Amino acid sequence: MEVKKILIPNKPHLDPVAAIFLLMKYGKEKFTGIEDANIIFWENSENPTEEEIKNFEKEGVLLIDVGGGIFDHHNKNTHETTTSLVASYLGIEQNPELSSLLTYIREDDLEGLHNRYGELAYLLKVMYKQNTSLSEVVGTALHILELFQAGQMDWHYKVKGEYEAKKQILKVKRNQKKLKVGIIESDNVQVANYGITQDNVSVIIQKRSSGHVMILTNKHHRIDLREVIGAIRKKELELMGYDKTIDARKLRFEGKNSQLPNWFYHRSLNSFLNGSDALVKAEPTKVPFNDIVRFVIYSLTTDKSELCDCHQSGQNCPYVEYGFIKCQERKRNQN
Repeated sequence: MEVKKILIPNKPHLDPVAAIFLLMKYGKEKFTGIEDANIIFWENSENPTEEEIKNFEKEGVLLIDVGGGIFDHHNKNTHETTTSLVASYLGIEQNPELSSLLTYIREDDLEGLHNRYGELAYLLKVMYKQNTSLSEVVGTALHILELFQAGQMDWHYKVKGEYEAKKQILKVKRNQKKLKVGIIESDNVQVANYGITQDNVSVIIQKRSSGHVMILTNKHHRIDLREVIGAIRKKELELMGYDKTIDARKLRFEGKNSQLPNWFYHRSLNSFLNGSDALVKAEPTKVPFNDIVRFVIYSLTTDKSELCDCHQSGQNCPYVEYGFIKCQERKRNQN
């Protein structure tokens, strides 16, 4: 079908606008010229008559969410939205980059969940209240959807590919469970989040080519990073020439300080960052990456084969001076 115009309801909510976005992005072969079609609005309270619909078809007008056609979800399955009808028609409903969008539209259109400040669906309603022109409302929404989906494409293809190619996964025994610890060297700041959300790792340690390191945790796994934070900070101070007798337990504070400005403990996110997109001037850590990984693994594990030997008052233990509770307990038992 050659499309010259797209007809949608007056003051459309997000669902028909997202449907147009999918048609323009994925439907060019089935709907010739749709990417350049003008968008017009049906202002009548009644649906177009059969004669009007036939005339629209002759004139190259595609009806979206009006007129009872294939892309009008009214009086159809209550679990369908206009956007999901379009996705199904185009055969793209299983595309991973569309999962979040289709879920969002369903939640908004069928469940009314997105009426809060900052929500895209809510933004359209605010624009209508400010008497913004219909064309500007739709144009703004289409532009935002384009930006959002560009990020989704990166996430599901570029980020996934890099994560899968570069990840190293260590399984750590912790009581009766086995935790996954991800280790990766990459400059893509999204790969760590991908590992947590898509690969269900408990902790991921990422090193950039600049030498900066960040440690992120899975909020659902309730990981306590404080021992690791104290150990890394103590090691950092030692490599900077500070007194080696400093107590690692006193270095588990939130944020950063003047002695250690390059490490930031983000308590609410339970992450430990040596630089980030926001902290661009932080010096890369002096602590060897292998030591950082060993500190994380040792903090998590309860596997005796992975633990240190704290005999002889801990003299041969590489961890006892770094504030790990298990070392301190064994040292006290030896004494």
